[in-house]
Amino acid sequence: MSYSTPHDSSGTSFSFGGTTYTVTQITYNLNDVAAGDTIDVSHLGLTTGAQVATMDRPLKGSATDTGREVTIEYLGNTVINDATTGTLAITGGISLSKSATVSSSSVTLAVNDVIRGSATFRVAR
Repeated sequence: MSYSTPHDSSGTSFSFGGTTYTVTQITYNLNDVAAGDTIDVSHLGLTTGAQVATMDRPLKGSATDTGREVTIEYLGNTVINDATTGTLAITGGISLSKSATVSSSSVTLAVNDVIRGSATFRVAR
């Protein structure tokens, strides 16, 4: 007997630039580039019980960086051109339809496997 589950991602696909792709994996990161995070700069010279040493992050996100990034693994031999902007539409396990820009794309060929592509998109807010 087969049961539908809320975490089932079968049938997920994405389209970009007028082409639809079959998805094998999606990673969606939401990072606040304006966060006031600090980094831990503690070292082995500190004594037991000393306060944790921290400093502000030395690198900040740019004003145009949304902090939202989607990496999609897909079946096929299409390399999506870097810096291309268009509508990224994901349907199936998750739904998303936003303007996005390709930040990287690659294709992997391996023995005893199908040709697989990977693309990372910067997504607009």
